[in-house]
Amino acid sequence: MPVVLKPKESFKVLVDAKCIAPDEFAGKSLDEIGSLEVYEGGFIRKLGDLFEIQGSPASSVEETQIVIEGDVWKVCRIGEKMSGGSIIINGSAGHYLGRWMRGGTIEVKGNVRSWLGAEMEGGTIEVFGNAGSFVGGRLRGKVGKKGMKNGYIIIHGSAGARVGHGMVKGTIIIDGDSGPFPGSEMMGGKILIRGNCEGKAGAHMSGGSIVICGKLPSVLPGFYIDDVVPKAKVKKEKIEGPFYLFVGDALASLGCGGRLYIHKPSNPHLKFYEELLEVE
Repeated sequence: MPVVLKPKESFKVLVDAKCIAPDEFAGKSLDEIGSLEVYEGGFIRKLGDLFEIQGSPASSVEETQIVIEGDVWKVCRIGEKMSGGSIIINGSAGHYLGRWMRGGTIEVKGNVRSWLGAEMEGGTIEVFGNAGSFVGGRLRGKVGKKGMKNGYIIIHGSAGARVGHGMVKGTIIIDGDSGPFPGSEMMGGKILIRGNCEGKAGAHMSGGSIVICGKLPSVLPGFYIDDVVPKAKVKKEKIEGPFYLFVGDALASLGCGGRLYIHKPSNPHLKFYEELLEVE
């Protein structure tokens, strides 16, 4: 039986609740879970002050399931560092959901704010709404640090700017549209955008692949047309093209290890690149 959390009232300020994770709940009684500390704005509170808590906690992380009933749009850091188990949110969720996640699953039946799955190392996150910026991205101010290192994120709606910023490995799938700069400073992994992209795809990427099935206003100057291919592949899915295949970003690495697949029928304004393929 899962542990069920239900907000006692609507949150007025941001709540820091990194304790809402299977690793923190496993082996604890309901009273012990209710005594876990959270920050409501600048004030230390107990989890039981903010949520009604019911259910039967499991003894192990893998068996622990947390269900949140209601909107937690202002609750941040849910699922941080979780290594197993599952979290289901029947509503919207706040910033840093699944940050540093190592395993397990998170499912959201609403929207999510920014930094979803930031620097995650494993596990699966599925969002049935929209997501903010920096999905799977590297945190700001961390020079030399890396973004998403492994795992799987799927967003059935749209996402904001800089999806996969600095990512090294793993897969991000956006069923809707993307903001600007997807795959910025990307070093590896795969990003699939089934809808349109606002632009600047792959800025300073040195590895990995980005597949855009909708419209892209233009291709950055550090990318070079390499081929027209019939399909693109993300995980085990083969996506019908044809696609323009660009390599780059030369401004990040002269090796041009990044791959940018742009759906040809959706982008007739890029047809002039085909002339460059005909040059011997």
